[in-house]
Amino acid sequence: VLFKMVLGSAKFGEAALFLSIVGSANFVFISFVPVILYFTHVEYIGSPADIPWAYLCGVAALLFAFNILVNFGIAITYPTLISLGIVLSVPVNAMVDLYTCDINFNTVRLIAVFIICLGFLMLLLPEDWDQCIIRLTTKLRKRDDPAEAGGETGANASLNWRGRGRTSLSTYAR
Repeated sequence: VLFKMVLGSAKFGEAALFLSIVGSANFVFISFVPVILYFTHVEYIGSPADIPWAYLCGVAALLFAFNILVNFGIAITYPTLISLGIVLSVPVNAMVDLYTCDINFNTVRLIAVFIICLGFLMLLLPEDWDQCIIRLTTKLRKRDDPAEAGGETGANASLNWRGRGRTSLSTYAR
């Protein structure tokens, strides 16, 4: 969101520069955390063979692919399409975790996934979405009212009923 807000419609070079800056900032500000944890003996690594290199490289490759696809995807396609892809990644990852890690999904986890997806979808709404809904309902009501007012016949006309109309205040004043 910050990328789109600051740069707007970015070209390939701008997206590449942004990714380079993000990678450099991550290296500078995050790389010293494991070193500090190691030297303070909070984390202990016996030998480099004990490190799960396959998992670390896999996660790094997937994060790299994700960042490339998201940032260059915004430059190539519509941002809404990219946002929908991010929204769909949450339940897909939950399903992968369910089948690969044998995680039991209770109601709290399901509600959390639903809330995350709902939050992403609400970010896709325009800023004045509530005003748009009010205008749409007003247009729909105006479209329905003239048809009902001109076509009153039979029992409706004699009783002076309207489909969803309200009684005027002058009726109560008498």
